[in-house]
Amino acid sequence: MASKIKTKIKCDIVICGAGLSGLSLAYQALKLGIWLNQNIIIVDQSSKTKDDRTWSFWKKEATFFDQLISKSWSSLSIYSQTGDRLSLNIGGYKYHSIRSIDFYNECFDYLSACKNVRFYFDEIIEVRQEHSNCSVRTLQYDFACKYVFNSIYNKPSLQLNKQYFLQHFKGVLIESPDLQLQTDLATLMDFRTGQEHGTTFFYALPFSKNQLFLEYTIFSKQLLKPGDYDLKIATYIKDVLKISNYKIISDEFGVIPMTDHRFKRFEGNIVNIGTIGGDTRGATGYTFSTVQKTVSRILDQWKADNNPFFKREVISSKHHLYDATLLNVLNSGGYPGEKLFVDLFRSTEAKDVFAFLDAETTIWEDLKIIKSLKPLPFVKAMVKVLTKH
Repeated sequence: MASKIKTKIKCDIVICGAGLSGLSLAYQALKLGIWLNQNIIIVDQSSKTKDDRTWSFWKKEATFFDQLISKSWSSLSIYSQTGDRLSLNIGGYKYHSIRSIDFYNECFDYLSACKNVRFYFDEIIEVRQEHSNCSVRTLQYDFACKYVFNSIYNKPSLQLNKQYFLQHFKGVLIESPDLQLQTDLATLMDFRTGQEHGTTFFYALPFSKNQLFLEYTIFSKQLLKPGDYDLKIATYIKDVLKISNYKIISDEFGVIPMTDHRFKRFEGNIVNIGTIGGDTRGATGYTFSTVQKTVSRILDQWKADNNPFFKREVISSKHHLYDATLLNVLNSGGYPGEKLFVDLFRSTEAKDVFAFLDAETTIWEDLKIIKSLKPLPFVKAMVKVLTKH
């Protein structure tokens, strides 16, 4: 049987993946007037019509997507497994949530109106550097371009000494007349749930007095059966929230890699962005804020030299070392995650932890935070990391 002839299309830029990183890059580049003379193609399997994620993050400064924030909280707390509540000093930070469907709609509506942007919905088979240009093959098309910005994630081949955890979560938005919530107070981590699968906690974000977004989150190397997430959520609602009269309005499920693998940012004219480009913090899985900073560095470099090859990564080698150390501590089991994170927030102000996790601290500030934890497990883990690199 003869193979199907593909349509060949030339352009300046191909963005592989219409998710957080791909759309953030295209949206900001066009909003800022930087890529007005570039012929841009965005390729994804999905047209993004589902509300499949809730992105939550802390920040101080304004961002491009502040108008999409659905709810913010100026007070945060965490709960230990035994029920001790810690009120967090978050300084000038606030905690925010953006619904993915609001983000998708904003970006698709704006970019679809740009004459130099086209969307193609197809499965990406291969991204390849060819001399000074790039090619992107899908089932139906062959795209040729100068630059590719790739956000399609595939699990990398890992060296034997590398850690690879999964942050997997099931989120539900529940509504109940029996909920009388303090709407400005969110729970960042609630460890009042079983720890048999690994470091396990709930986010609890009140969207109104009667609506609460719960996310059951686990750091482990294996996923659970689908029904296990639902069972744990139901148990938390019954035993911790102590309500039985509620309805689930929406739900979501996701998996984020937490690894000390060093991802490549640049492969010729292929620029990896998002998780595949190293924009997910290995120790926490947080991605949203790092993506926005990386996008800014790409576009600043483009304005300066008409190319995307910025020099300084948001997550430095120093912070990669910290992430690798923490993952090795969690892997050893010598310092259980639920105790580690409670100790961290009990001994260090949350505003300093946030700056540390955003890779915005000095070495002396880092040492102050690290000293707040039990030193022996971290010393052993760091020695292990350094001797195997």
